[in-house]
Amino acid sequence: MVRILPGVEIQVVKEIVPQQLHPAGVVGLVGTAEKGPILMPTPVTSYREFCEKFGTDTSYSLTKDARLCFLNGVYEVFASRIEAAGAKNASCELKDAEGTEVVRLIARLPGEAGNNLRYHVAPGLAEGTVSIQLTNGTKFEGFDNLTMDRTSDLYLVNYLNTYSKLVSAEDLAKKAKVPKNPAPGEGTLSGGETAKPELKGYEEALQTLEMEEDIDIVLACDSWDPKVHALVDAHCMNMSKDAKNRIGIGTVAPGEKVSEIVKRTEVLASDRFILVAPYGTAGAVAGLISRLNYYESPTFKAVTGISELERRYTPSELTELLKAGVLALEARRGRGIIIEKGISTSKEQISVTRVADRAVRGVKNVAENFIGTLNTPGGRVALRQKLTEFLMTMEREEAIVPSVDGKEPPFLVDVYSSELDFAQGIVRVDLAVRPVRAMDYIYATITVQA
Repeated sequence: MVRILPGVEIQVVKEIVPQQLHPAGVVGLVGTAEKGPILMPTPVTSYREFCEKFGTDTSYSLTKDARLCFLNGVYEVFASRIEAAGAKNASCELKDAEGTEVVRLIARLPGEAGNNLRYHVAPGLAEGTVSIQLTNGTKFEGFDNLTMDRTSDLYLVNYLNTYSKLVSAEDLAKKAKVPKNPAPGEGTLSGGETAKPELKGYEEALQTLEMEEDIDIVLACDSWDPKVHALVDAHCMNMSKDAKNRIGIGTVAPGEKVSEIVKRTEVLASDRFILVAPYGTAGAVAGLISRLNYYESPTFKAVTGISELERRYTPSELTELLKAGVLALEARRGRGIIIEKGISTSKEQISVTRVADRAVRGVKNVAENFIGTLNTPGGRVALRQKLTEFLMTMEREEAIVPSVDGKEPPFLVDVYSSELDFAQGIVRVDLAVRPVRAMDYIYATITVQA
């Protein structure tokens, strides 16, 4: 506008300020739970909140690994529950003195968790009655003066079904005949089988996690199926194409041999997948990685919430696992249970991948604000300045570092557009960063002067 009357014209130009990046270390969990929404990623920030929504039974994979994540300081979890089929509760049959099966005890805990439930049957204090004691190692129940008389208030089947939290009971005798009381004896319930989710359930759950941009770690809870691990790796690869970088985590099988574990990594060597050994520690590793700053290595860091390892590897076995790209845990005196070396199945350091992911997310976050404003040299210079500002922040955090000899800077950035690019509305950004690496080895030379 050309002014006619004398005066002052003021134009306010808002400086482009990129939004704050999402926090690193948000974990996406996929597994089974006793309750809660199905195939609906639910954010929780404490284990108490998780239990309110999904239950407390750690025999379910989602609950088991969520507990370990929170014990190791996870910031936030997106839990996606999937259904499982084929569960079978542990049971046993009690016989009378004549060898006839009269009562079936059925564990209330689902699946394999009921296989460690022990029972003891003995004569009761009153004549013609029995006493039953039950324990799963942590809980104990005792019931006395029980009878098989269906008209009695102490009828064994009804009494256990009403008051026992460990088992339910089923009368196996004919209704027309009152059976004799169970004979004395003891034993363990057996036959419990944990339900296994189908591959399709994992695939659908991973699809739901695609909508949550904050997630950068994905754990297939308590699953050692190579097909599931391949799905998680493919999910992380696909998400990383759109700057939603993620790293997947999986566990080895219970009691799996080192030679079999090594074979796994031959077909799944990826910067985007971590295979954790031994079994039962993947949730703790996910929680620990999420707690660390994105530029910190989990190497030699201790996990919590685990009292003992499912198995301990010999030094030669640990060497084989590390050479194959397996993240192995070991118990060290004075240090606790530690991660021997923080690597993915491609043998790349996890911290290097996370630093590169941070740079990718940061560049995308900055560049999106300049779309539609880069048709002038000034706009491209402004983009370069904002990218430089972001990378200098990473440098101050020592996430990226110069070369040891100081000849190479921590980062290089250039913003340009050729004539053909300009005609097509394209601006290009060339970027190079030097992520800090974990120093895993110390070589000492001792000179002895005699």
